[in-house]
Formats: sequence, structure tokens, C-alpha cells
Amino acid sequence: YVNDVIESNRQQYGEMFEQAAAIIAVSRDMEQQLIKLGAPAEKIVYNAYGVDMKLFANASPEEAPPRFVAVGRFVEKKSPHLTLLAFSKLLDAHPDARLTMIGDGPLFGLCRQLADALGISAKVEFTGFRDHEFVSRAMQKARAFVQHSVRSPNGDSEGTPVAVIEAQATGLPVVATAHAGIKDVVVDGKTGFLVKELDIDAMADSMLQVAEDPELAGQLGRCGRQRVLDHFSLEISLRRLARVIEKASNGALQATPDSDTAVGQCLSGWC
Repeated sequence: YVNDVIESNRQQYGEMFEQAAAIIAVSRDMEQQLIKLGAPAEKIVYNAYGVDMKLFANASPEEAPPRFVAVGRFVEKKSPHLTLLAFSKLLDAHPDARLTMIGDGPLFGLCRQLADALGISAKVEFTGFRDHEFVSRAMQKARAFVQHSVRSPNGDSEGTPVAVIEAQATGLPVVATAHAGIKDVVVDGKTGFLVKELDIDAMADSMLQVAEDPELAGQLGRCGRQRVLDHFSLEISLRRLARVIEKASNGALQATPDSDTAVGQCLSGWC
């Protein structure tokens, strides 16, 4: 469906790109997709979402029980059912683990049925939709954040999931897929673990690492919060956006590297 929409509106995209003074991409993958659609590279500016560093803070994963938290709509591209399958495998090796799933959507009922079928419903909490304050408190009590995002069969994919940034800001390690903008935020082995899409075994193994090693979880979480503070805070995102608007309004926009554009890189010795 998504691919069909893009193809049927390709001419309109071209007209939009021509008229735009600036085009903002919230992930590096989106940046490349826009270029493939015909967007001039010099008009594209990377600016991921920013999060409130005061609201999302104060996690202590090294002191928390082995509870994982997942936050997001229950839709195909976020694949909550695959998160459940990975968690089920984790329980084989670490039966004390727990999972809190926050959100709602078309796959919510299916996921509850799957938890029942897997015999893990007593260890999975489905909260439904909750506000930011609830999410923040849930993250503060968790060992790690988990999300198995994929490119869905209809072509739909993530931009940069805000919940991933919020989790790192809180101080949680993130176990997720190397999908779309997630890999711009999470540094594999330094702020969390990234696995291939659909690799349930690898996700379960990564979850097991942080479940069995609280000190590792704490180290990853501290590095993750620092990374968000340096590159993905609300203040930084708004400052980038203001700079883009100012340059575009003055007709002086040019995609030139600056200190903010290295967010997708893992520098030697970083954290």
C-alpha cells in the first residue's frame, strides 16, 4: 500500500521537492529514500526528534528487576508479536523476566492471544495506551527497553521511533532491530544491542545479556543517556530546526556538515 501511494504520487513529490526551501528527514534512511524519490540532496537536512531530558530520566537498570518495557502502537512495522516471541524464548533461560507492553492498536488483541497461546500471559503486562508520565515511570522501573521494528510487507517502516530515544534518555539500554532511524540512535554494544529484522533468536540472546548482567545494563544505559543528551535532546532538535528555518527563509540553505551531523557515527573510544 505504501509503495503504491509513493508510485502513484511520484509527480506530486517532484513538484513538492521543487517548491520546498528545505526538506527535513528524521532518519538517515529517510534521507536516502528522499534522494531516490528525486529530492535534491542539498535541500535535505537530517533532524531527528528530540525528547524532554527532564521528564525522561532517573532509570537505574543495574538496580531494577529483569523487567523489559516496550512502548508503541500495536502495528505491523513495530511487530509487537515478534517482541513477544523473543521474550518467550528469553523465559526459557531466565524465567524471572517480565515484560510490560504499553500501547494500543490493530494487533493488540492478537498479541494478547499470542501471550496466552505461548503460556506467558502471567509474565506480560498489557497496559493499553498511556500518557508520557506513565511511560516515564514504567521506564524508570525497567532493566531495558525492547522493540522489534521491521519493514512491513506493504512497505511501511519507521522514521526514528521516539520511544527508543525516550528510553535512552531515561538511562535504559535498548534492544532493538537495526531498522530505519533506530540505528542512528542506538550504538550496538555501547548503548544497547541491535539485531537483524526477524531474528528472534538474536533478540532473545541480547535480552538475556542485560537480564543476567545488571552492571552491563547500567553501563549501556548511562552511555545511552549521554548520547541523547549530546545529540537528541529537545533543545538540540529545536535549535537545528530553527537554524534550518532561518537559513531557508534567507535562501541560504546548504547541507554542510557540522557538529550535529555525526549522530549516526560511533566514534572510536566514544563513551
